[in-house]
Order: sequence, then structure tokens, then C-alpha cells
Amino acid sequence: MFYAPYLTADTADFILDEEEARHCVRVLRKNDGDQINLLDGKGGYYCAEIKVAAIKNCLLKVLTYEFHQPEPMVHVAVAPTKNMSRLEWLLEKGTELGCTHFSLIQTKRTERNSMNMERMSKIMVSAMKQSQRYYLPKLDAPIAFAKFIEANPGGWIAHCCEPVKQSRIEAHIERRILIGPEGDFTHEEIALASQFHYLPISLGAARLRTETAALKSIIMLEALREPG
Repeated sequence: MFYAPYLTADTADFILDEEEARHCVRVLRKNDGDQINLLDGKGGYYCAEIKVAAIKNCLLKVLTYEFHQPEPMVHVAVAPTKNMSRLEWLLEKGTELGCTHFSLIQTKRTERNSMNMERMSKIMVSAMKQSQRYYLPKLDAPIAFAKFIEANPGGWIAHCCEPVKQSRIEAHIERRILIGPEGDFTHEEIALASQFHYLPISLGAARLRTETAALKSIIMLEALREPG
């Protein structure tokens, strides 16, 4: 499976970018006449034939195109973890499990401010290809918590404070959940989220790491797609 974001439904011939071409020709040893499948990350699924198997200019002839409708929103807004490998793990597994939108929120207790957005995007592309998802999730650059909830009102917030929380996510409410940093949201942040129509949700009795909590929330939100 290869990623070709610039492919369109009416494309006849196409040149793979150098990174994908190298993987196709040098690693997988594909040759002229072989057929490969491609994703554009926007619902398009393509079958193409290799016309010229060159590492820098791998020329393809597009044979077929299928469009797949987008799935319902699964939006997770998470405070970046101090350890980048944990955040990257979340993006990889969350993409495989069907998250459609990741937002990185800067809270009072967030311990990381700088991130390699290009590297994270590549991790998501790889996960999309591996799991054969038709859509590449959206990844937002870090944004202040207050600005985020003002621009995206409604959803759920998971935190470790005492007030009673719901144990089930209801399908008629926005499929968006807020996950805090290692030190959790502050009481002020929880109160502010409530003003913007975020409801408290329980992720279970165990105290979870940020990335584990976010992944569990993706599973809960994604499960709402299943019949019954």
C-alpha cells in the first residue's frame, strides 16, 4: 500500500514521490507491469500499474479508482506527553483504530511545547497504510486549551477529580474528548470546559497514563459506529 495525496479520480498517469518510489522499487523490488494499490488519505483507493520502475521517477498508470465515504468523527484533544515516543505511539495506534482528528492542547500542566509535526504526520501516514484506512486523520498544531474549547464546544472531558462522571459515551453528543497531561487538568480548566458543554466521563477505576487514556477514549468513541 502506498500513499499518494495528490492523486485524483481523473488521474491517468502518476509519478510516485521519491520516498514511496524507493520503497516500491528498491525495498519491495516491484518491476514494470506489476500492480500496486494506493491511498490518497481523502477516501480514494486506487489500483495502478507500474510503467517505469525507477527509484526517483516511478511512473504509474492508474487502472481503477474507488471512493469511500468518511466515517463519523472521532476527535481526541490531548495534552502532549513529556516523552515524545508515547505521543507518537498514540498517533500510530489511534490512526489504526479509527481516530479521525487529533488536536494537541496546551494546558497549565503540559510539560512539552515543541514537537516535530512532520515526523508525527509521517507516523500517521505509515499507520494509515498499514491498517488500510481510507482517510488520514487531521493533526492540529498545539493550541491553548481555552482557545481550543472555545473553537470546539461540546463533547467529553476525562479527568481524575472527584465529581460524579458518566460511564458511557452517548452517541448524540459530539464525539470529541479532552485528555489532560500527566498532572491532569486543573480545577479551573475543568470548570471552563463545563461552560463550553463538555461533560465529565469516566475511563474506569484505574489511573491511566495520558496516552493510554487517549487510546481508550478512541476505542470508546469508535465503538459508537458499530450497530447495536
